[in-house]
Amino acid sequence: MDLIQKTILITGGSRGIGRGLAERLVREGAHLILVARSEDRLKEFVTQYGTKHRYYVCDLSDCKQVAKLTESIQKEYATIDMLINVAGIGIYKNLLETSLSDWQSSFDTNVTAPFILTQGLLPLLQKTKDSLVLNIGSGAGNIPMRGRSMYCATKFALRGWTLSLAEEFKDKSPRFFLITLGSTLTSFSGKSVEEKKKEQAANQLIAILKNDNRDTEITLFPGDFGFGTWKKP
Repeated sequence: MDLIQKTILITGGSRGIGRGLAERLVREGAHLILVARSEDRLKEFVTQYGTKHRYYVCDLSDCKQVAKLTESIQKEYATIDMLINVAGIGIYKNLLETSLSDWQSSFDTNVTAPFILTQGLLPLLQKTKDSLVLNIGSGAGNIPMRGRSMYCATKFALRGWTLSLAEEFKDKSPRFFLITLGSTLTSFSGKSVEEKKKEQAANQLIAILKNDNRDTEITLFPGDFGFGTWKKP
């Protein structure tokens, strides 16, 4: 897929993997819509890369804000080529330490926000032939982990939802994809774990987006690319 002039919405685009992906997409000639909580970082991005890119400030743990965001985008845009749900939170607690608020915030951000955005923007996505929805999963959506049951539950849910929609929309637009990113507990080459993870993930995501023969589910663990060893927490 040629990414030039594609209109691409990225949640969590102000930092981490979302920011790294956004920076790469700029180089590919895409037009970006970034969504995050930090207006300063979003404004910095637009100042650096140009006003053809837009941003919206939204707390994705607040369903009302996400619904309002969806309505705003529907009014501002006629079509969208890609929706990439990157934003997520990880609250790692044992069962007895987990509050209902923790549970609700985790599911609202990691599962419900992608649902509201995808459902609300579906009419815009369906207006372009090769549109797609890419959800960023986690190894925690494949492997159960002690002390991370709540986080695993959200990522298992996101994975099941995405793969089910891939079947529901088979041979239709948009197509649904899931990329699972594993974590690494070691650093290398003088770069921090998070810096290297962001760089590698952005490079791989671009390659996947440009490949029209991409698999519905792709799992990337850092060890597969020769930097760091993933270990189950």
